[in-house]
Amino acid sequence: MADELVTFTDKAPVKSTTKKKNRKRAHPWAFWLGLLIAVLSVIGLVTVVLTGIGVAKYVNIKTKNIDEYNKMLIPVVMNDPDMFDDISKADMEQLLDISIWSVLRGDISPDKYEYVENNMIIPEEDVTAAYTKLFGTEVPPVHATVSGYGYEFVYNAAEKTYSIPLTGVEPTYTPRVTDVDKKSNTIVLTVAYLAADGWKQNSQGNMVAPEPDKYVKITLRESEGNYYIAAMQSTSAPEIATTQPMPEPETTTEEATSEPVASDTQPAAEGESAEASSEAASEEPATTEIAG
Repeated sequence: MADELVTFTDKAPVKSTTKKKNRKRAHPWAFWLGLLIAVLSVIGLVTVVLTGIGVAKYVNIKTKNIDEYNKMLIPVVMNDPDMFDDISKADMEQLLDISIWSVLRGDISPDKYEYVENNMIIPEEDVTAAYTKLFGTEVPPVHATVSGYGYEFVYNAAEKTYSIPLTGVEPTYTPRVTDVDKKSNTIVLTVAYLAADGWKQNSQGNMVAPEPDKYVKITLRESEGNYYIAAMQSTSAPEIATTQPMPEPETTTEEATSEPVASDTQPAAEGESAEASSEAASEEPATTEIAG
């Protein structure tokens, strides 16, 4: 048998790197894709944070606006003025009454006005300013004596002043804005009228507002960058949607007796401002001191 020739070499076997290089070059864009995903994740996080801040800011603005509307409307609804479709059709005496009460309920110091024979003297120009702030300049005020519920604001044409008696007056209603609907150059407020004498105290000592007696839509119209009351119109109570099925009536062999069905309609949680309005509900009204 022939001898076999065995050859030895001191060179280490060479491993092929072709497959590894191919594997490494298979997805050259993977790094950039990962980087893009990371960047988008950061952007998404920032967007969520900013959106949350924006929503919170929006809710705060809505709540603040509703508080301001409620405060502005206190002298407007307190004596339950007549409705009007346009400011030109409103009762001028009632507009003057609202304007004077707006002055009285403002932040005035006790020594701002002069007192004569137990009457506080308010200049006509202050009443005009309050009137213009509420109702604009489309229909100018025609100053005259105002007769209210148990009081009278006497107008002095010669001195151009109003005499305000030193007495207390309890408002008929207090406002609670339940909806704010903004359209181009108008804002329509749905306002619940709460009876001033209907507030109760619960067992925890907190004041509980009464159910609204009625609802009124108050239209604010923009003019020269400001909004003024342009109309006050009666409206029905807002409705709320319910997902509970209506119970089927029970039938008996006895003759059924008809009974009135109590309505469970409640003020709607306004689309734009319902939750905020519940927090911005008017506080318990107190007897208003005309002057002191």
